[in-house]
Amino acid sequence: MKGKRILPVLLSVAMLAGALAGCNGGDTPAPSSSTGGDTSSTTPTSSTPAESTPAEEPKGDPTEISVAFWDVETALSGGEGDAILKFIEEGANVKLTPVNTTWDDYRQKIQLWASSNQLPDVFSIDVVGSSFYYNWTEQGVVLPLPDDLSAYPTLKAYLATPDIEALRKDDGKLYVIPRTTWEDIKQGATERKCYYRWDLAQQVGVTKEPTTYDEFRDMIRKIIAADPEGKTIAGMTTSVTQVLDSFFMPYAVPLGMGDGSGSDFKWIEQDGKQVPAYFAGDLQAVFQLARDMYQEGTIEPDIALAKNQLSRDKFAQGKSAAIFLNATAEAMAREWNQTNPDKKFEDCVKILGPLDSKTGTKTCPVFKTYWSESYIASSASDKVDAILNLYNFLLENDKTVRFGFEGEDWKEENGAIIRMTEKLNEKYPATGLGSLAQYANWYNLVLTGNEAVDVYYQMDIDYWNTVNSQCTLPDYNPRYTNISTPTKNEFVIKPAEDLLVVMTGTEPVEKMYNDLMASYEKAGLQKMIEEVNAAIQ
Repeated sequence: MKGKRILPVLLSVAMLAGALAGCNGGDTPAPSSSTGGDTSSTTPTSSTPAESTPAEEPKGDPTEISVAFWDVETALSGGEGDAILKFIEEGANVKLTPVNTTWDDYRQKIQLWASSNQLPDVFSIDVVGSSFYYNWTEQGVVLPLPDDLSAYPTLKAYLATPDIEALRKDDGKLYVIPRTTWEDIKQGATERKCYYRWDLAQQVGVTKEPTTYDEFRDMIRKIIAADPEGKTIAGMTTSVTQVLDSFFMPYAVPLGMGDGSGSDFKWIEQDGKQVPAYFAGDLQAVFQLARDMYQEGTIEPDIALAKNQLSRDKFAQGKSAAIFLNATAEAMAREWNQTNPDKKFEDCVKILGPLDSKTGTKTCPVFKTYWSESYIASSASDKVDAILNLYNFLLENDKTVRFGFEGEDWKEENGAIIRMTEKLNEKYPATGLGSLAQYANWYNLVLTGNEAVDVYYQMDIDYWNTVNSQCTLPDYNPRYTNISTPTKNEFVIKPAEDLLVVMTGTEPVEKMYNDLMASYEKAGLQKMIEEVNAAIQ
């Protein structure tokens, strides 16, 4: 697989201009996904055109920009001693001021700032299509991008893709800079993965890697019962509960997962009309599976309290038999090998392959080719220009921002980027800004040429090959996700939250399912369906 290139897009903008159609492609979540995504834990990579250097002509005083981005405070902590931060600020002629958010609080903080007119100049969140998005764009809380982006050619090319163009509102304006994650919608299925203790499974007599939910449950039950390491090991944990729908929905609701925003739900045809896919499968069966696993302990008892680093530490310390999260094998291996210097990650851990659905098929979790987006809140023309120039600069100099300086921190051989500096983020904390403009997770599926890390990259590549060969992509029209109607703009579906409530609940699953469906009907489900189908017609 080849890395995505910005330069070819530049060359084809003219050809694309007349052909772009409303087509939205997946979370994750981010970094997302989504995102929803714990993409901060991955080793970010990307491909870009030849690196640019700061212009020689005088630029005047730098423009101060306040930035809200996940853990941006850490990214900017190096100050004058961080050569990458200096490279960015001098090259883009800006002074960056952190307004910190974390994966646990970013939604609440940004929504509070928006309601109190205290938003930073530019911020990142995942709310496209939600009521927040429509309110902010219609009330002037966030600004549209200029119609003419010719002063920022790389950014202009980056935005000129069908799925991003589909985000233009009825006024023809684009209000977001999406954070692209994948070239192919199917690749998004590789973000959220389950890592499990294959060494312990073998010790308790398991000889076959699980391919069904029942086989996975049986394996985890055996590990818990035997507790081979004497650590009172628990069942599967997760980084954040917002990603659990990606584990369970493929069982009986193939397109039921979301990126956490509540507004990214897919639509499929049922009985001659379009309906949200979340209501078109056997959702009760998904809830029952989750409840059964929770009650039997194959899902850990404290799952509702899961926090990213705490859960990762538990898995590395042998206190959880499996973990479901958005993280590369290389990132997981780094943490594991530090905690377990006498036990190599690759000898102890496997990635769980796609599991059979209730009907025996395998489907991909589906999100978008991007997860989360940046918004400009400042109306000052100099700041708008500086923000766009910053994003343009980050895209142009992606390799330097992510990997450090060529020849010192990395080298390129046969198209592979070989890292030469360990603990790069400690040397240059500002490499944490590598994902401010785009995630570019496709490079996690390309070997680096460095054998020490390629053993882990190969695990992700093998998983992708398995997904690509075994899983089908459910049929749906991504354009309908972005349709705007009065009821739809306010309607929220949060599969992971519903799942958690029912999974950990005490009332019968059937009753909780029926109560949930009644609440969606009360919220205007049928009215929304009528509006969307009328809009489609």
